[in-house]
Amino acid sequence: MACKGIADAINCIHSPKSTAIERNDAYNTCEQFKQTCQNLPLVGLELAKPGNSITIRHFGYQLLEHFVKFKWGETSDNEKMEFRTIVTKNLLENGTLELTKEAGLIRNILTTLVTEILKRDWPQQWPDFLTVVERNVANNTTAGEVLLTALGRLVEDIELDSKLTPSRRSDLLRSVGLCRDQFIELVSRKLEQVLEGGGSSPALYLTCQSALGLLSAASSMTWFQAPTFYDKKSPTCTLLFMLWRDTKLRQGSADVIYNLAARKTTPSDNVEFSNFMLQDDALKMVFDIANDICSGELSDENVLFLKTLCRTYTQLGENHISGAIRNQLTIPQASFQKYLQLMLIFYNHNLISVRGIVVDLWVHLLNFDLMKKNTDLLTAVPHIVRATQKNFCKPLEDDVNDDVLDKFELLKMFNVLLSKMIQVVSLAAKLRPNETMEVVAEWQSGILSSPIQTERLCSDSTRPFNVWKYFSVFTEKAMVAALKSDTPLTIEPLLASLSSLLKYDSPDPLISYWHISTINAYVPTFRLSDSLTIPMLEKLFTLLGKKFRNPSDVSVDRMGVLVADLQRHTSSCLLRFVTNYPAAITWEVFQAMQQLYQTLLSTVDNQRYGPMLIILEALIAGSNNIPDLEQQKQYIQQLITPLLTFLDDPELPKHCTDFPTFVKFMEITPGTVATTTAGVKTRQLRLSLAVLCAISKRFTKPSTTPSTMTPAFGMVFPYLERVFTINRLVNMFWCSTNNKDYPWLKGPLEPDKETKMLYCTLLDKRSDSTTTFRMNMVALTDYSNQFVESICDHQSNSVFQWEPLPNVIMDCYVRFLPTIQAPRIKAMLHSVIQPFIVNCPFEEFGKCLPVLQVTLETVYKRLSEDWEEIQARKLRLSSDDYSESSAELDEIFNDHMVLIVTREYCELLSHFLSRKTKSEKKRRSLNSVTEHLITNRDVSAPLLISVFSSMSWGDGVSSNRACAMAHTALKMMAAKGIPLSPAATHTFLVKALRALQVHGQHDNCLYTLLNVIIAIIQATYRTIPHVARDILLQVPSVVPEKVDKFFCTLEKPTSSDRNLRDALQSLVSPIISRPISEAGKQQYKIQDLRPLLLHKQEKQTSDLEGIYSLFSATS
Repeated sequence: MACKGIADAINCIHSPKSTAIERNDAYNTCEQFKQTCQNLPLVGLELAKPGNSITIRHFGYQLLEHFVKFKWGETSDNEKMEFRTIVTKNLLENGTLELTKEAGLIRNILTTLVTEILKRDWPQQWPDFLTVVERNVANNTTAGEVLLTALGRLVEDIELDSKLTPSRRSDLLRSVGLCRDQFIELVSRKLEQVLEGGGSSPALYLTCQSALGLLSAASSMTWFQAPTFYDKKSPTCTLLFMLWRDTKLRQGSADVIYNLAARKTTPSDNVEFSNFMLQDDALKMVFDIANDICSGELSDENVLFLKTLCRTYTQLGENHISGAIRNQLTIPQASFQKYLQLMLIFYNHNLISVRGIVVDLWVHLLNFDLMKKNTDLLTAVPHIVRATQKNFCKPLEDDVNDDVLDKFELLKMFNVLLSKMIQVVSLAAKLRPNETMEVVAEWQSGILSSPIQTERLCSDSTRPFNVWKYFSVFTEKAMVAALKSDTPLTIEPLLASLSSLLKYDSPDPLISYWHISTINAYVPTFRLSDSLTIPMLEKLFTLLGKKFRNPSDVSVDRMGVLVADLQRHTSSCLLRFVTNYPAAITWEVFQAMQQLYQTLLSTVDNQRYGPMLIILEALIAGSNNIPDLEQQKQYIQQLITPLLTFLDDPELPKHCTDFPTFVKFMEITPGTVATTTAGVKTRQLRLSLAVLCAISKRFTKPSTTPSTMTPAFGMVFPYLERVFTINRLVNMFWCSTNNKDYPWLKGPLEPDKETKMLYCTLLDKRSDSTTTFRMNMVALTDYSNQFVESICDHQSNSVFQWEPLPNVIMDCYVRFLPTIQAPRIKAMLHSVIQPFIVNCPFEEFGKCLPVLQVTLETVYKRLSEDWEEIQARKLRLSSDDYSESSAELDEIFNDHMVLIVTREYCELLSHFLSRKTKSEKKRRSLNSVTEHLITNRDVSAPLLISVFSSMSWGDGVSSNRACAMAHTALKMMAAKGIPLSPAATHTFLVKALRALQVHGQHDNCLYTLLNVIIAIIQATYRTIPHVARDILLQVPSVVPEKVDKFFCTLEKPTSSDRNLRDALQSLVSPIISRPISEAGKQQYKIQDLRPLLLHKQEKQTSDLEGIYSLFSATS
């Protein structure tokens, strides 16, 4: 009854007429039966009888498998033995159909059942299992096929089944090892039957496939000894090779040999396996089989076997041949030559997947140090390069048959292959540079000779510029590697190739782009001592000049991108020519490029502006290679004269008297602001400033004239007054107070959303994706600032002797700090004020003090107000108040601007209060400039107040730097005996406590802040102890006893720094990392610091009173 009920449930599950509810109920019935049935073996055997349907038989075997998996431990030894006998006799040998008629579903579940029994009982409880296997395999029965497959699964599960206990895994490993030779002999006999003419039996084929599956599983396991297969006493590998001619069994045999090739073995085994695989008969068979497959139809089975064959010999080279050579063992030369020939055949195959397999071998061999001197490999290098050259264009063909799903997958495979082929080219060119460049010359000749040659490299549907693209990449990689080779390059063929490239010219910008890129690769090969150099350069400069003209057959919508890319590449070619030669720029070379230079100057516009600056930088940089200083000056004068026409205009001074006149003179109107291109005069001004920046960085050789000015400063000096006057007017653009009469200027000068997002992600750079009026003004301002930075960094001795300089810096830059836009403050601090102050010689430093004083006071005041506003807004808003509105983006942008200005401001302060040199750290003192500032009453107050205030601002990075500077200042004051006044003590201590509230949660900030507070208290607790104690007692939720304990610890001479920090941290722990509230501010009684900074007290009766008494001299 139970069997009939289960059979009905199974039929219901598989019946197309059953409803979903009926199937679900039937499924639950079957699963419940597995768990509750007490006679699973009997019911399973009944259901598994051959007379039942496949689905019922399969469920019967499932019941038996469930019994073995979950109830085997509850079964007695006698019952287990009886069950194994029943499985062998009633199920395997007498309970299945013939092998060719039995369903694969039944054979698979039987295999699983036998495997589960083996993992539990073999060999201790099933000693005659191998006898059963041999008996059934000999007769090619279903039982034999199932048992061989079960052995294969057992071999895999020994390593992969995580449920096996260590002791059981060890037993199985030992048992399989003892029976290894018996398994291999059994399989070999079956394979011999196929080769002896028994291939007409389908049952024999199925048995052999299971036998090959067993070998494949064994050969892939790390614990299985691979040499067993190719030992001289064993014919297994030979049989496997012979099976490659059998279309039904060759894939299984190839899998086994591939697993053997992929194994890491001993040096002697490497040689033995390599010799076996490289036998004449073996290689001849591989050649014949590969030719047969490629000459016929490439079916899926043929492609899979060919790829396995290719992988096998690739692994042979990477593992075994390389392993033998690494251990200084010998591989027969003739065999290795045939191996390279075979791999070249695979490398030239049409299938991209096959080529992708072989390319790994070439990368491995060419990069293997012990193989680089192998004569056979060096002989094969030109053939490898030639095959690689052909493969560069093969993936472009549309009619290539490949085992890929679609063109996207083909492109993805090609990209991987291309990167590896580039490695091959680079490695080959380094080993055999001249032969590699011959291949380049052959390809070049095919491209330049006629369109027919170009079409032969790819199908008609491939555009010619694609061939140029890959040719350019191929040439560049080969040339770069060849120049690094130990083998000298033969220059004459290279010059011949370059000469033919220079004669070629295409009107198509796409082809021209890659044409110039190819020439760019040849640039480092110029021999300037050769008599042909100057004529060759003249051809190069003539060709480059043509590329700066607008092609007539390119549509307007594509003109901008194409021409810009082409000209940028052209500029890069000229730049590479200049920078790759120490002696490249000679007077003769400069004369040769005069026409090109004039062409460039005549075509400077928005698209060509960037390339022109690159070329100009390169040419000015090359001036140092001219030995004669007077010729250098003459050379640069010829370069810059056409570019400084804007500043040479005699009408310029009268147009720079005021802001409205300058706006009119620059032709800035509501109409020009709305356009996306810069005006002519704006471009001219930018170019002039860029030229002056470039000049001021040059002339490393000293002047021979008695004047103290360097040659560069002598060229720049006539333009200083005009440049600074223009800078003052340019900075007015960024001050909102000056734009009230020009409302149409305010909009374009405001950062757009994209720029704000860039700033908010801490990139701190502008976007060049679109050319807008604001971006043009940013570039103009940057060049103005960089000009000051350049002359201060490189011409400091000369420029600081110019008397008007401090007043110019004050008038053109510093006076705009209160109202200029925040991003411009950061740029002004970085490029103008900091270089001006830092590079000033000590004897001239008195001129810088007014600039430094106003800068410190102005920026401090502005940052203090900004951080107060930010903190107040954070107190008012909760996390639920934020939304992604434009107003919120403005707030985020403004907050970030405050942050980056704060960091730049701290960078300026660090130049005075950071020990940067080893000598300064060793002597625990600062430089003479800092000591001078500390004693200066006008500068010292804003300097130190700025440092201590930076600790409590909202930027943790700046706070940490400010803490270090404050600690340094306190140590220096203590070393010089400078006392702290009560007002200074109160101010500095309150600032430090406020910083603890904001940044105390960070360990590094907490450590330095505690040190600063301790340093302040240590400097004052003996003279004015009440000040520090009163402030600490006002800390919210403070425990007075902890204050007393801290001062007691301070009094103890044995107290270490750590003891003091621990006591202070315990005292101030209630306020660390707590939000600053208005109540907290009132409790702190934080006073307004502006009177301390800017208002001098009328009475100074003691050196302890007032902020200015901080630094009065003491006897």
